[in-house]
Formats: sequence, C-alpha cells, structure tokens
Amino acid sequence: MRFRIATVIVVISVFGCTAPKVTEKHVDVVAHARIETPGSGIAIRKFTVVPNSNDVKKILGNFGFSLNDSNLEERLESEGMFVRIIDTVDLPAITLSLGDSHEERYDWHGQIIKWRDILQRKMPSTGMLVTVAGISHFVDHGYLTLLSRGWQIGMESGDQFYLQLLPVWHVPADRGIVPGRNISPTESRIFSSLMIECLLEDRQALLLVSQMEPHIHLTGPFDEGPAGVRLGEALMGGPVESSILTFMLFEAHVGIAKVRE
Repeated sequence: MRFRIATVIVVISVFGCTAPKVTEKHVDVVAHARIETPGSGIAIRKFTVVPNSNDVKKILGNFGFSLNDSNLEERLESEGMFVRIIDTVDLPAITLSLGDSHEERYDWHGQIIKWRDILQRKMPSTGMLVTVAGISHFVDHGYLTLLSRGWQIGMESGDQFYLQLLPVWHVPADRGIVPGRNISPTESRIFSSLMIECLLEDRQALLLVSQMEPHIHLTGPFDEGPAGVRLGEALMGGPVESSILTFMLFEAHVGIAKVRE
C-alpha cells in the first residue's frame, strides 16, 4: 500500500512508550445494530460466540473480502486470528452462521490520531507461554496489548477511513528501558510483523475473529510447565476450557465533508 513506508517509520516510534489509557464507554445497544453517531471515527464491538461449526474459515469466507496482503493473513491465521473486511449489515448473518453470540461491548473512539490501547491484558504473575511464528515467548511481566489508530482520509473514489492495528507486548517504561539508554525493549518488537492496515468505506468494518480451543493433553513425556498459547488466544483471554470465538469489530463511520462556498 501507499502508506507502507510512512507506517513503518511511525510504528517504530511506538515501541517502548506508554500507550494512552482508554476510558471505556459502555452503552445499551441492540445486538449488532449500527449506532449512528455524529462525525467520523471508529466504533469497536467485542463479543463472544459459542461455535456450532468447525468450519470457521469457510463460513467467514462467504462474507466480505480479504486483506490485500495474503501473507499477513496466513501469519495471523497461524496465530489463531481470522481477518475479513465486511459490510456491517452482514454481521448478524455471520454470527448466526457460527453460533450464539454473548457479552457484547460497544465503544465509540472517534478518529484516533495517536496509538491507543483498545484492548489490554495484564500478564499473570505465573507468566504465560505465548507462541508466535512457532517460537515460544515466556511473557511474565507487562501487558499484551492491541493498539489502534485511524482517521478519515480523502481518496479519488471518495472519503474513506484508514485503520491500523498493532499487537504489542507492552513493557512499562520504568522496567523496559535501562536508565540513561533510550532503547526500546526487545519485547515490544516481536509482534511487529502482524500489523494490520486497511481502508474502510462508510458502513464497512474490519472483523477480527480469534479462535480459541482448549489445550489437549497428550500422554507421554513432555516438558514441565504450562502449555503454549497462540498470540490470538493469549490476547483475547485464553487459555480456555471449551471452544469459543472472540469477535472484535472495527466499524467505520465516515462523515460527509461540508462544501465551503
């Protein structure tokens, strides 16, 4: 994409810094219904689905379209995350095809100029073994965080919403940086290859689905300690005792620009 070079430069600047904390706004909403809001921005929904089918990828493939970067999609899928760009109106049909949805949360963020943590999970004191690209990382401090930013931009075909998502292992500055050395901690860079970026039209949304499966204990010799958890599962609350799908929907609201006379 045309934004790639600029994106890489700015992404480097987020590593090692403290992401602004978000005050969540909870509102009563009709399940999966679009809420009209003034101005441009992004609305974020998070809910779970108890699946009634194992064909998650196939069912999702019946709706919307994929990202431009097929290699990125494959990497995300290997970490337990499926990504689709959909029309918001199709959300009820998607969830109904996959199972029963529960625990909906709605947050309105508007345009996000600076990186913001829209999902954050503090690591337990016992630590968690998180696998990424076949490599295990023992995450025993800090937070697993999903950062986001996005804003409305003018395109030849009309205004659209530019959205970026970046998973990070966030280490607080007082622990992640050696005093006197302005060097970002290694932990903050291990997920950088999984950054998502896309352009959304009004009433389109980026759908991020994390598939969480219970760990299967096998007989025979194995290393001591907890079993590894994929990044998508660890970020969304895993490990789990039963199969579950966690949905995060990033819904674009593109305002109409006023014409000046």
